[in-house]
Amino acid sequence: MTQSVATIAESYRARTPRSREMYEGGTSYTAGPAKGAYYYRPYPLAMERGEGRYLWDVDGNRYLDCANHHTAQVLGHNHPRVMEAVLAQMSRGLAVGAPMGPEADIAEEMCRRVDSVDRIRFVNSGTEATLHAIRLARGFSGKPKIAKFEGGYHGSHDPVEVSVAPPLAKAGPANAPNSVPGAGGSSPSVADEVVVLPYNDEEAVERLIVENRDDLACVIFDPKCGILNIRPEFARAVRRITRENGVLLIFDEIVAFRSSPGGLQAVFGIDPDLTCFGKIVGGGFPVGAFGGRADMMDLLDNSKPPSGFSQSGTFSSHPLAMTAGLAMLQELTPQACDHLNRLGDRLTGGLNEMFARKGIAAQCVNTGSVFSIYFSDRELRNYRDLAAVDGSLVSPTFLALLEEGYFLGHTLGMCCLSLPMTAEDVDGLIEATGRAVARAQAE
Repeated sequence: MTQSVATIAESYRARTPRSREMYEGGTSYTAGPAKGAYYYRPYPLAMERGEGRYLWDVDGNRYLDCANHHTAQVLGHNHPRVMEAVLAQMSRGLAVGAPMGPEADIAEEMCRRVDSVDRIRFVNSGTEATLHAIRLARGFSGKPKIAKFEGGYHGSHDPVEVSVAPPLAKAGPANAPNSVPGAGGSSPSVADEVVVLPYNDEEAVERLIVENRDDLACVIFDPKCGILNIRPEFARAVRRITRENGVLLIFDEIVAFRSSPGGLQAVFGIDPDLTCFGKIVGGGFPVGAFGGRADMMDLLDNSKPPSGFSQSGTFSSHPLAMTAGLAMLQELTPQACDHLNRLGDRLTGGLNEMFARKGIAAQCVNTGSVFSIYFSDRELRNYRDLAAVDGSLVSPTFLALLEEGYFLGHTLGMCCLSLPMTAEDVDGLIEATGRAVARAQAE
């Protein structure tokens, strides 16, 4: 493809004038984009519709969707079974303030799929799931602190926003990271409540947990699905260390649950005390969930004598989300997961072979069908490695891929494939990425 205008950004503007109009027309009322994740320079695309593996923007351009609404649309858009189930539920009522049945059906399905989950509760987002799981772990253990991994993301509440992306000048030693608050307006005491652990360093993790075990309620573990290559033996070591030291383990499957019918914990062979879910379990609707051991989860059962614990919410277990989520999970069979994972491995192998052949200092990492592209040929083991990666080629490569007809995450991180995609789609993305990087390098 030849470049018809002076720069990739100018080409983007020429192809997407209605997106620009919509963005500029709305920002006075929405404090920038409607949500933070939508924004990228020079302005975000506005989409007209999605169907199967494709998106169409408001200017009529079609894209192979390799973002899947932040990984949530694993079946692609408007899947017939999901749409049929949702329309049938809508005919019964959007929400009635009482159980309607789908919430019990999806709860049974989740407990059947995930060996470590005896009971489950549904909420409205991954943020709510991690908030309630941490609160339950603190109350159950009677201990005040939590531990999380440097660079791990678990939503938007004070303790989990510590050290998500700390400036390296403030981050402290790699094997004993500082606790660095990451959100304006956080509680002044939040840094004292969080122990920060390094990824892929078993020795440091064990030392930090042993040092803090008397105050440590839980470790919440984001496996960085498709972002870092987290070794299964490292995940198993975290489980062993937490168990030996009387610390609860919360496993964050919000992205990773598409890895297998039993989630990434089944792949790794670990059994966390609590697990958080989201994304695909809502079938495209807002959702979160947390579940685990019966002795912990039953503290939320208000049909029993008061325990001091509670969880509810106007839209928790919303029947549309429960209906759509169940339909999506029923389509995500072992065969479907295998197909997705094979595509992810094909993409990573093909991109890395192409980068090596063309002498491009770049790499792709994946966990099943979730993948990220980095402009570095160094081994990437932890947050510090990711923070040191050169980002100058990311935006022009992303914009050039849009012109090729591929919609990825604008950071080229936590992208993903969907079930309707084929090997030919993956091979086309590999070839397009080679052309896009060449254009970005020529800028």
